[in-house]
Amino acid sequence: MDWRTPTLADAAILQECALNNNFFANNYGAVNSILYEKKFHSQISIEGEWIYEKFFEDEKACFSFPHNIHGKLDDAKKAVEALRKELCPHCKILAFENILASEKDILLELYPEAKVTATPESGDYVYLTEKLATLAGKKLSRKRNHIHQFEKKYLEFSYEPLTMQNLSLVKEIEEKWLAENKALAIEAGTLSDLEAEKEIISFALDNLEAFTKSCGMTGGILFVSGNPVAFCIASILSRKVMDVHFEKCIAGFDHDGGYTVINNEFSKTASTEFLNREEDLGIEGLRKAKLSYYPEQVLEKFTVEIPI
Repeated sequence: MDWRTPTLADAAILQECALNNNFFANNYGAVNSILYEKKFHSQISIEGEWIYEKFFEDEKACFSFPHNIHGKLDDAKKAVEALRKELCPHCKILAFENILASEKDILLELYPEAKVTATPESGDYVYLTEKLATLAGKKLSRKRNHIHQFEKKYLEFSYEPLTMQNLSLVKEIEEKWLAENKALAIEAGTLSDLEAEKEIISFALDNLEAFTKSCGMTGGILFVSGNPVAFCIASILSRKVMDVHFEKCIAGFDHDGGYTVINNEFSKTASTEFLNREEDLGIEGLRKAKLSYYPEQVLEKFTVEIPI
């Protein structure tokens, strides 16, 4: 297989694959495949109609489930077997990560001896866009209250869609957010992750026009008294789903409902039926925050290890 780093030049074919497969999982999106190459050193190989992707964790190669560019499922087993033969005899284990239940079942049918591990920290939270936009109903009354409190405290707030003209303000917010969270990150040993995320956000913004054209990248900025305080960046994952990649709010406004407001304002502009707000990473506070919006589903994901 001809493995190489995914670039912006691959965005069109990766997006075609995502659209034809009606993906709901964020890790199969074109934008994430390109952006997170910088963190996971991921590579792709396009073999005929099949796209393969691998990435590295602790120097160990892991694989995504292969996908047909045209959305066909007939030869999925052959595609998996081709990958196994590619690795043999160089590896003892073929490890698939962040795969869905249906994909796990295909692998178990092929390789009953495979070891399966559920990874709930990687499950995607998927919401109906309309629910996040309207916040209707008793369950979401607390979210409406957060917004009302924000509106009362900050009379002069506004929301703007992300554009080429205001993207520098997103970088400004990210700089402030990182500075505010640096001390805690050093203590937790996660500073390198946050710094890598900053680089990824900068890359997305520096290439906003290209990502918008190929993958429908969009987003928004929240202002208070003319000052930028929060942002989000998203893109089209598939025909029904938009993936919210990043959402940040600076200190002082975050506990006053800033995250609720930016979430709500962006949802009003989203063009898809569903919003994927990605995983909780096993962080309890993040899990509670995501569950508090009552997702339509949390996509189960698994690791499958196959002896070679």
